[in-house]
Amino acid sequence: MLQALLVALVLQSGSRSPAPRIEHALLVSVDGLRSDALLALQPEALPGFSRLLGGSATLNARCDPDYSITLPNHTSMLTGRPVLGPAGHGWIENDEAPDDATLHKHKGQYLVSLFDVAHDRGWRTVLLAGKPKFSLYDQSYDAEDGAPDALPPDDGRDKLDSFVFSEKTEAIGDGVVRELGDGAKKSVVFVHFGITDITAHASGWDLTPTSKYMQAVQRVDRELQKILAAIDAQPRLAGHTAIVLTTDHGGGAPFKSHDQNRMWVDYIIPFVVWTGDGHKGELYALNGATRKDPSLANPEIGAPGLPPVRNGEAGNVVLQLLGLPPIPGSTLGAKQDLVLR
Repeated sequence: MLQALLVALVLQSGSRSPAPRIEHALLVSVDGLRSDALLALQPEALPGFSRLLGGSATLNARCDPDYSITLPNHTSMLTGRPVLGPAGHGWIENDEAPDDATLHKHKGQYLVSLFDVAHDRGWRTVLLAGKPKFSLYDQSYDAEDGAPDALPPDDGRDKLDSFVFSEKTEAIGDGVVRELGDGAKKSVVFVHFGITDITAHASGWDLTPTSKYMQAVQRVDRELQKILAAIDAQPRLAGHTAIVLTTDHGGGAPFKSHDQNRMWVDYIIPFVVWTGDGHKGELYALNGATRKDPSLANPEIGAPGLPPVRNGEAGNVVLQLLGLPPIPGSTLGAKQDLVLR
């Protein structure tokens, strides 16, 4: 009897999953960030990006193969769906939506998001955006249009606790620091820096070190440094916070735009996962069984062979880091099998 009890205890302890180390996740999108922009300056000129690139990363990820524009790709990040196809989210517009527009009305069915999964399980959810058109997500997941919470306790239909738009880059960084606070409440914060894209549309995707575009990249870097310093300073955040950094598209084809989704400068993007644990790896080398470096190609969704790393995986990677299930209905990163170390 004693032996049987010991065996049962061993089996029980072996089947119990440890509590996730990560309790805070930042999904950071630097709008219009070309991968080669991170190579155009010496690492010491971009200390924030350089520190994040010390995690698990690739500079050869892909945006959606059909749309290299802002709202379609950010919607993919939030829903884990490509733009087109039966499983796609279907949102192809890129302007400010009407006040009564939602992702669900447009698709004809409810589109579950990263915010749903986290909020229904007790995480605080926040969106800090550098463009006003991101209000589409606040409208789609508010107290009227968000889905009922089926998991006790009832955290309500409003899946987004806080939505803030600011055209000031520094205000976005300050907002992240404020939301993280001392780390007392678990949080998922979607962070959008728009200055890089806005500047490039005005002055071009110029990678000359002194260009206005590269100055905008450096402005974002200063905010990343600020955020990393805030994480380092709080014991409840340091070692318990993950950052997933990517972008919606590159840019430069044409020079002041990014709508040629068959030109490599528009679709080659970074994808970075940083957890502060000191482990570094190239994502394709770590994931040879499930992902394939596409070189300069831009594979279609569902093309034969292994897929590339895509920005649309970001939401499910965030949930993977938090120990939470994937976004229902998602197909990008839905297996949560991206090896990170």
